[in-house]
Amino acid sequence: MRTVKINELEIGAGKPKIAVPLIEATTEALINTAKQVCQEPIDMIEWRLDFFTNIHSIEAILKTARQLRRILDNRPLLVTLRTKDEGGNYQPQIAEYTNIYQELIKSHLVDLIDIEVLQPTTVIRPLVQLAHEEQVKIIMSNHDFCKTPPATVLQARIEQMTNYGADIAKFAVMPQSREDLLTILNVSIQHANLADGIPLVAIGMGHQGKIIRIGGEIFGSCISFGAVGESSAPGQIAVAKLNEILDILHE
Repeated sequence: MRTVKINELEIGAGKPKIAVPLIEATTEALINTAKQVCQEPIDMIEWRLDFFTNIHSIEAILKTARQLRRILDNRPLLVTLRTKDEGGNYQPQIAEYTNIYQELIKSHLVDLIDIEVLQPTTVIRPLVQLAHEEQVKIIMSNHDFCKTPPATVLQARIEQMTNYGADIAKFAVMPQSREDLLTILNVSIQHANLADGIPLVAIGMGHQGKIIRIGGEIFGSCISFGAVGESSAPGQIAVAKLNEILDILHE
C-alpha cells in the first residue's frame, strides 16, 4: 500500500495517525478547543465545517481556517463538509458546496479536504483536479450509520475513490455483528496487501466498532479518529486512551 506525506507526517506508514474532529459552532469556540486539543498526543485535526454557524460566509470560513492554521503549526488540517445524507449537518447545495471547497483549496490554508464519493461526478472531478494542482490532498469517503454493506460493495467504493484520484480512501460503517467486523477487517487486509493501493481509513462505528478503531496498524487502516470532549461519531475513543492503546499495539 502506498503512503501519503503531508509536511512531516507520513500517512499509511507505522502507527495509525490520530485525528480529532472539531465540531464547535463558532470561531471563538473552535479556536479555544483547537488550543486544548493540540496539548494532546494528536497528529492532525479535522474541522467539521458542517457544524459551523457561519457556513454560508466564505470570509468567515477563511478567517477561521487562518486562525486554526496558526494554532496547528505543522500538523495537517483536514476540512470536512459532511452532508446530511452521510450523517452530517449540511444540506447539500451543489454550487455552494463546490465554491466552499474551491476557496479553501486556493487559500492554501488546508492540507486535506474530504469529498464524499457519492457526490455528483461533475462536482468531484473538478475539485480533485484543482486540489492536486494546488498540492491539497483528497480524502474520499463514504458513510453508513445503519449497517455494514457486503465486502463487494465496500471494495467497489474503494475502487471508485481510487479511480476518481483520491489520495486516501475512507469508509465508515455500523457493524451489527461479529460477522460485520470480519467483513471490515477482511476488506482492510485485502486492500493493504495491494502494492499500489492508496491508504485506507476503515472505521467501525458504535461500541462493536471500537476494535476496528484500535487495530489499524495490524489490519491496514491508517487514521483513527479520537475524541477530546464531545465526539462527532459513535464509538470514538478518548485521545489519551486511544494513543496509549495504539502505542501498545505498535511495540
